[in-house]
Amino acid sequence: MPFGDLLTELKKLPMLARYSLTLYRRRSGTVASARRFESCATLVEDPLCREVSRHFFEEDMEVFFEEGTPSVCRYGGGFFGFLIPFNMSGEDFCLVGDGVREESIDLWQLASLAHNGGDAFSLLPHVESLCTANYEEVEEVAEQVRRRVELYRLPSRTQQELPAVAHPQDAVGDEALYAVSQALERLDKVGTVTACIAICCETIVTAFQAARIAVALPDAEGKSFPVTGVWGLPEELGTIDGDSLQLLVAPDKAKKTVLWDGKMRAALPEVTATVCTVFPLKAQGERLGFLAIFDTDILPNAALLISMLAGAMAGKLSVIVKDATRSKENALSERLMSLTDTLLQIDSKDLLYESILKIASDLIEATQGSIMLIDKDGVGMQIVFTLGMTLNIARCLQLKVGKGIAGMVAKTGQPLLVNDVEKDSRVAMANRLRFKSKSLICIPLKLKEKVIGVLNLSDKKNLRPFTHSDLQLLTSFANLASLMIERTEVLEESERFEQLSVTDPLTGLYNRRFLKSRLEEELNRSIRQGLNLTVIFIDLDFFKSYNDLCGHLAGDEALKLTADIIKDSLREMDIVARYGGEEFCAVLPGTSKAEAMIVAERIRFEIESKRFPGESDIPLRRLTASLGVASFPEDGRTFNDLVHASDIALYEAKARGRNRIVAARTSSQSAESKHEAPEPRPVQTQSNLAKTLDFNTYLEASLQSKS
Repeated sequence: MPFGDLLTELKKLPMLARYSLTLYRRRSGTVASARRFESCATLVEDPLCREVSRHFFEEDMEVFFEEGTPSVCRYGGGFFGFLIPFNMSGEDFCLVGDGVREESIDLWQLASLAHNGGDAFSLLPHVESLCTANYEEVEEVAEQVRRRVELYRLPSRTQQELPAVAHPQDAVGDEALYAVSQALERLDKVGTVTACIAICCETIVTAFQAARIAVALPDAEGKSFPVTGVWGLPEELGTIDGDSLQLLVAPDKAKKTVLWDGKMRAALPEVTATVCTVFPLKAQGERLGFLAIFDTDILPNAALLISMLAGAMAGKLSVIVKDATRSKENALSERLMSLTDTLLQIDSKDLLYESILKIASDLIEATQGSIMLIDKDGVGMQIVFTLGMTLNIARCLQLKVGKGIAGMVAKTGQPLLVNDVEKDSRVAMANRLRFKSKSLICIPLKLKEKVIGVLNLSDKKNLRPFTHSDLQLLTSFANLASLMIERTEVLEESERFEQLSVTDPLTGLYNRRFLKSRLEEELNRSIRQGLNLTVIFIDLDFFKSYNDLCGHLAGDEALKLTADIIKDSLREMDIVARYGGEEFCAVLPGTSKAEAMIVAERIRFEIESKRFPGESDIPLRRLTASLGVASFPEDGRTFNDLVHASDIALYEAKARGRNRIVAARTSSQSAESKHEAPEPRPVQTQSNLAKTLDFNTYLEASLQSKS
């Protein structure tokens, strides 16, 4: 179409009746200093407005063209004009329209337009006669002209000048309507992204003769949009960011056939096209990308149907993605539940640390890592377990919160994903020799908002950088790991306090309170099962003198040595406690009095033979032990009765000269002693007891009674 004919056709539009139109064409082969655009056709309604417009637009015509979008400007004394850049027959053009003004007139600016020293008042009548408009009205006129220009320019191209452009029929036929309705029904039944895209693109190609189609969908992180050629284009067309996406789906371009201008080409340089029609993919307010049709003039009725199809496609894609995300989350939850069961079976901190690090490394295929816990003072950190390096060496490292990569994560409580330690500005450090790759992940171990440590992982098996998905997966597991670490520490602390509540802090033996409850339990069991039970009370002789002469430290050491002797003389099933001061009590379940006498003699002999600290300085007051023995049921059937009987026997051993064993007497024996008043029994020694029973006999008898 000749240039003048284009302006003539445009002037037929009623909205352009009062506008002057001027067409500029880019000059080829001009020197750099010359103006790149020159006027090639004009239809002038008002010479004054045309002259003011020429001075305003021609100076920056190149800039307006490069912007690639219609521009509406206010200039001079309140004049309005618009400029539309476009390409036709392989040449660049700018269409300028002017001839209207805003409601108010700026006299000061108008004065500058007067010629030969004239004043603004000479121009005022002429300016007042011009048609008035506001910015929005001129902007709408410019948009309508842009659309009409695009319709005019398409037929003017030849196959030699431009890539092929499809020209569908102006009216949408019944076949197209039927094809779209069928596609909408098929979309409801598909369950994959690939099938969804295939149905929509096949429909657009067959029903609307689309030449080339591309689709952009968000990546896993949702921050960028890979563009894929679906029909007539290479499969990989590059990736665009959110800003570039907004440029392509802007309201002035979306769902309209527009020129593939410079800004669009810059966003997607891999796409070579003349025109494009972009349909945003949006569902429930969420931006999912776009569907773009290239080199096909999509008329309004067809655009309406394709827009419906794109909307249904977006809705289905949103459902598919959410279902996939939900399935992935459910799978992750099930996996974490399984891992929870595994970790709950571990009752040792060291084994827990090992399991946590192994599971974490398996989750993201890391080959090196460590767990660091923050000290109670909140200043230092300690490596408690490692993968890929020696733990003993790692524990010697001096680590502080706030220092180094892990220290900063511990301080901020924010996870850190690094693709390259040497290029990442947050790290900017040379890679250490023991690491094979430059990518790492540091995850804070947190309880609510308190950071208790850091989980570090590096060197993926395939040596590729870790991904955002790895970070999310590891973060989910780190929350579980933190809870497991806290649980184990609480359990150990609870056990420690429980142990302190039932044990004597000096000797490590059970205390008197615990002895009472355990002895009562054993008595009840003995009653139910008809078993013997014997109690032995042991008291150190001359301990007060020893403590006074050798000192309290020596006395404490003597008590600990005595406790060790008693424990070593008993079975694992037996119970031993510090009853108070230098007095100890042993409970022997399933043991008769005769068997217990052997054990008592063993204890007495070992204490007598032991050389306690400082004992050589007091030869006349060496530490020995007196023991009292009482058995269930003959000497008592309750805790108090047995303790009382063994205590009386112990008192009698003291009265007879110490360093001996006395067994409690039964009620019949006590009555006989009142009438006959026999002489005290001779002290039994290890030698005469050994004639009747030895320690092995005691063990065999005890095992038989237990079974």
